[in-house]
Amino acid sequence: MMNTATKTTIFIFCALFSVQSFSLEKKKYCLWDPVGKTGPVVEFFSDLKPKALGWGLDLEFITYTDEKVASNDFKAGLCDAVHLTAILSRNYVPFAGSLDAIGGILSDDELDRVLVTLANPKAGKLMTNGKYEVVASFPVGSMFAFVNDKNIDTVAEFSGKKISVLNEDPQALQLSSLAGASPVGTSLATFSGQFNNGNIDILLMPALAYNTFELYQGLGTDGGIIDHRFYYGMLQTVINKERFDDNFGNLMREYVVSRLPFIHKQVKDAEAEIPAKYWIKTDADTKKELDRFSKEIRVSLKQEGKMDAKALTLLWKIRCSNDPARSECAAPE
Repeated sequence: MMNTATKTTIFIFCALFSVQSFSLEKKKYCLWDPVGKTGPVVEFFSDLKPKALGWGLDLEFITYTDEKVASNDFKAGLCDAVHLTAILSRNYVPFAGSLDAIGGILSDDELDRVLVTLANPKAGKLMTNGKYEVVASFPVGSMFAFVNDKNIDTVAEFSGKKISVLNEDPQALQLSSLAGASPVGTSLATFSGQFNNGNIDILLMPALAYNTFELYQGLGTDGGIIDHRFYYGMLQTVINKERFDDNFGNLMREYVVSRLPFIHKQVKDAEAEIPAKYWIKTDADTKKELDRFSKEIRVSLKQEGKMDAKALTLLWKIRCSNDPARSECAAPE
């Protein structure tokens, strides 16, 4: 028989457990994953649901293979949060959506410094715009130029070639214009088929896309991947901040920083899986030309209001802190 004290303890424990269970806030999370429920994005988020329980949230993940549909459902209020590429998240929070600026981040070290800086609670206001807040920026690795002909190995060779412009990305449009290439509009549902069928000559994608989208079909026997790191691709989580506690953004950004070792390993493993025969080594002149193009694109898009000036300044400070000898460090762009 249990004594009175034991009964009281069990009663209090059960009561607390019951209160905790029923006090969880249910939130709908529209999650874009190109593969669907078994894809890499869903896998990455596998540990977020139990972690969120500790924050008092019960997250329901709704998987989409079309990020525009996910974005539209979020706008319509059907989701409390949405996970998108930075190209689309830029429409919600321009600062956060500018973190994938071409030539903005040049190394894993710089990437880590950017994300650690933004995980500081004082930086939270930079990640908000009206009722929207970007609570997480997940890097998917460096964006490389996949080409269907290894002879496309310099900026001059881009001229006259067909280049993919994903979701009307202004950076890709500017790049094609400066290089004299022909832009071809694509979406995340069509770009791989366009490249693999030979309708596109140049495609900017991270190494993670090589196997996920079977881009080796488009590379064939004549194609390759230019080893220049154009920029770091980003997937970002946008929330309607009116539906979450004020501290949720800080918790999520700290969560991303804690996951950086896993992210870097995923990216490095993906780069290592690409056969060595495909990598096209760029010479110093080509790298210098691509750096010049990148700066021209950043400055132009800032002037047009398509890239956030504060974000570009932050990236410039981190690049120049890392390598003060860079010619661009004489004055902010």
